[in-house]
Amino acid sequence: MKFIKNIQRWFLTVTIVVASSVMMGCTSSQVKSDFIIKGNSNLPQNTLFILSKITDVQLQIIDSSYADINGSFEFLGNGYDESTLYYITIGNTRPPGVPLIIEKGAKLSLKISKDEFLDASISGGKYNASMYKIFKIYTDFERTMTSFNKEVEAIDPQTASANVTAETTKKYNDLIKKRTADIEDFVKTEPTTPATYFAAKYLFNQPIPSILIMAYEKLRKDFPNSSYTASLGKTINELGPTTNGVIAPEIILKTPQGDSLALSSLKGKVVLIDFWASWCGPCRRENPHVKAIYEKYKDKGFEIYGVSLDSKEANWKAAIQKDGLTWKHVSDLKGWKSSAAQLYKVRSIPATFLLDRQGRVVKSGFRSNQLEALIIPLLD
Repeated sequence: MKFIKNIQRWFLTVTIVVASSVMMGCTSSQVKSDFIIKGNSNLPQNTLFILSKITDVQLQIIDSSYADINGSFEFLGNGYDESTLYYITIGNTRPPGVPLIIEKGAKLSLKISKDEFLDASISGGKYNASMYKIFKIYTDFERTMTSFNKEVEAIDPQTASANVTAETTKKYNDLIKKRTADIEDFVKTEPTTPATYFAAKYLFNQPIPSILIMAYEKLRKDFPNSSYTASLGKTINELGPTTNGVIAPEIILKTPQGDSLALSSLKGKVVLIDFWASWCGPCRRENPHVKAIYEKYKDKGFEIYGVSLDSKEANWKAAIQKDGLTWKHVSDLKGWKSSAAQLYKVRSIPATFLLDRQGRVVKSGFRSNQLEALIIPLLD
């Protein structure tokens, strides 16, 4: 089995825009400033350090500074009222680098050493003690992964046994799981700061919804007016309705009686969204099993929001009556062009989405034989 020899280095990745006028040397001493970063390094004179602001779109270069004969450098700048994420890189704008949180009036001290790996210590500012913790998590992972890569490179894929390959794969997966667990624990236990946003948003190739949501809930509580809170909320909304942990998008459709019924009106209950139709044989065969579970748990906080993909009202109503379906029903009678089906990207039915009492998607794409086991923990 051919095993990947080189695993991509794990660092913050964002699109880089290089402003040449800044790179050519708008010196710190020329700028009227309200924050200061004093840096010291083990790097030679004239090593270039670049200070950039982190945004969702790009690294926005703010300033550059060259090390003096002692390896020292300095940035002076104008901060924002809101504590803001910055990034210092060496020689160019590519990682590795050191993330910082800067606000007006911040006085930061930074020590950088670079040999095979980049290391740093950060002091000063409101939140850099927290940022340093997340910096250590991902740089320690970089060291561990580099060591692992060397082990993998020593393996001859032509002669490696199945056991060696399996053990190597397991070790890699365990390393990834530990990194994820460490970041999740940071987001969960560390006081809320912009570092919370940085950890949840940038430290995974594919953001993990549960960690994004955890970070967002903390930011929404502690920094409700922060641009980072708004950005994380937007990211979560863009994940789509089938992503576990995401608030289910609103549906407002007509009931068989002609009244509008909003999905959000059922918040506080455990809700099964059930996409079905009178003409769907598998849907109709599921109904007796779903009905039995509904009768058992409806008085304990369980509700069903049935969304029909029928186009003929009479057929829809007749199926509800014949199957004895006493839960909530809605439809816009547009068949596969149903607005709800398009919103939830339903391509086949039955299609199911289970929501907790807060309206978050817990599970999707399951059948009635799994339903009871899924709802019991949510009703406690």
